Amino acid sequence: MPLTPPALPAQVTREIEWQLASSDLALVRAWLAANPSVCGLRIEALAGERLRDTYLDTADWRVFRSGYALRLRQGASHAEATLKSLRSARTDLADRQEVTEALVAGQNAPEHAPGAVGQWLRGVLERQPLASLFTACTRRERFAIYAAAGEVPIGEIALDETHLLGAAPAPPEPLLRVEVELRGGEPQALAPLVEALRRNGRLVPARENKFAAGLRAAALAPPLG
Repeated sequence: MPLTPPALPAQVTREIEWQLASSDLALVRAWLAANPSVCGLRIEALAGERLRDTYLDTADWRVFRSGYALRLRQGASHAEATLKSLRSARTDLADRQEVTEALVAGQNAPEHAPGAVGQWLRGVLERQPLASLFTACTRRERFAIYAAAGEVPIGEIALDETHLLGAAPAPPEPLLRVEVELRGGEPQALAPLVEALRRNGRLVPARENKFAAGLRAAALAPPLG
């Protein structure tokens, strides 16, 4: 049954992004390289990333039953814990609440962190230990989106090749995703670009997010209701 968790802290933000499935990231990459200016926007390549995301919960799914997914992200030079709401406020794109806390590099116990995420977890877990659900290893190519004459990015495009590692006997084929995240303003500012990406990159809306795909790959079934 659902839990009544403590309210998220004031640091909560909204993550607004389009999640698109690809069968050929090379096609998307080539189109972006050939179109540095499109739909009145400017696209600039950024440094890529390699990410290792481990999703955590208790044996009785306390985080999930509270309406959130807990992600521990470890990059080359940083670590962070993020709580993401499971429900989107919209159906045409992902519009979710999230809160992130930076961790000491190598830390893998976000429930002991002193800030927003750690405090919320301690209120929910009630000393129940966290365990790994699955791990997602991603090679990410990044592109900043600017207004034509702007100097501050208003969005980012990510080309992700993600390998899901869980308890299932054999790992599934990698997920190929293109995510377009809004960094400021309203979604209408990026909607024409997203449509151009979909058309020219042969992309389709993703049927499930990475968390849902990881649970399925690991043959995990959280409680319903």
